[in-house]
Amino acid sequence: MPMSESTGQSLKRELDARTGTLFTAAMIVGTGIFAALGAATDAAGTGVLVAMLLGGTVALATGISAAQLGVNNPEEGGAFTWARAFGHDTIGFIAGCGYLGKAIVSTSVVALMFATYLGQVVPDLPVRVVAPVAVLAVTGFNILGIELTSRVLIGLLAVLVGLLAIYCATAFHAVDPARLMPIFGDKGLAGVLTGAALFFWSWDGFMRTAIMASEMKDPRRSIPISIVGGVAVAAVVFLTVGAITLGVEGAQQVGAQDTPLLSAAATAAGSAVWAVFAAALVATFYDIIGILLTASRVGLAMARARELPGWLAGVHARFRTPYRSVIALGLVSALLALAFDLRSLLAVASAFMVVWYLVTHQAALELSKDKRIASPLFSWYGVVGCVALVLSLPPLATAAAAGVLTALVGVRWVLRRGPRRATPA
Repeated sequence: MPMSESTGQSLKRELDARTGTLFTAAMIVGTGIFAALGAATDAAGTGVLVAMLLGGTVALATGISAAQLGVNNPEEGGAFTWARAFGHDTIGFIAGCGYLGKAIVSTSVVALMFATYLGQVVPDLPVRVVAPVAVLAVTGFNILGIELTSRVLIGLLAVLVGLLAIYCATAFHAVDPARLMPIFGDKGLAGVLTGAALFFWSWDGFMRTAIMASEMKDPRRSIPISIVGGVAVAAVVFLTVGAITLGVEGAQQVGAQDTPLLSAAATAAGSAVWAVFAAALVATFYDIIGILLTASRVGLAMARARELPGWLAGVHARFRTPYRSVIALGLVSALLALAFDLRSLLAVASAFMVVWYLVTHQAALELSKDKRIASPLFSWYGVVGCVALVLSLPPLATAAAAGVLTALVGVRWVLRRGPRRATPA
């Protein structure tokens, strides 16, 4: 069927507070626990649970900032739109590029995680071939509309939580509480901060209902409820699974692997390996759907504002989804998965994400008092937390993200100056 389009067509309000809460939880509780736990534990040691919780508090503060902005400006685009609402077009452009960069890198991370887990079951699997194929296989699903997509995501969340519950139940008997000590870590504060920065990527998804505000029913009520509720559900899942895995394997073993849940399942009870593998498969499918779902809305907003090529603003007439943005993001993510490994991309994704969050806090602090639904202290805490996390990331990852954003700002500046130079005085 040919794709018809309408660049001026609005998106449809489908999500209420209850659905939004489950949707948010589904957006957070994905591949992060599979992809980031090993790298975060390698940095934080036994303090990885504290690192998780620390990152979660920054995520919650950022979610509260996003909720305040979303209810006052219920349009797609997130921090890109919010910064522009206060007249900061360049900052908005940086935020939008940061989010798209994070989405592209995150999609590649998710696909590489899946291929890495699959490689533990299928010997000699070509990880860097399977990963981009997984991206392309899922990309088309995002064209089918937010109502169907959200229902599928919520259903898959229930399946994923059920599979992780099987893993936790079967592995619990092998937990040694001594492996969880010292609770604040054996690698010091710097290690905990680095672990928090690396695992921070896993919290992504909590503000997607705010980014998709134009598709939320009663956004002033439903957006704050969905964000706080979604973060709470995710915290329970992350800490439970993380504690079980750490208690079975120990920090050294967990930190040395990219597939620590599989290893812990095999150590505790071989029968639980299938549950972990199935959970990784489910998480991959819905994480890629969720990432591309919200990133395409940011791409749509940027294209409509002429900050990206206008053809990306095409909205499918039947499904009312920004299908061109979805396809473009999927293709670039697939190419990236061909070239890089899991841990190097994970740190870069976190660096891009922090940029987006910093702009969110900056915009929230510009809200007038009568438009706030929470104290500005949440935003200031988020700013401090984001700065601390980005300083704790590997310098090369931060430099890579900064270099890409600087180059894009430079290209934008050149393109905008070009027509003025060509205009006669």
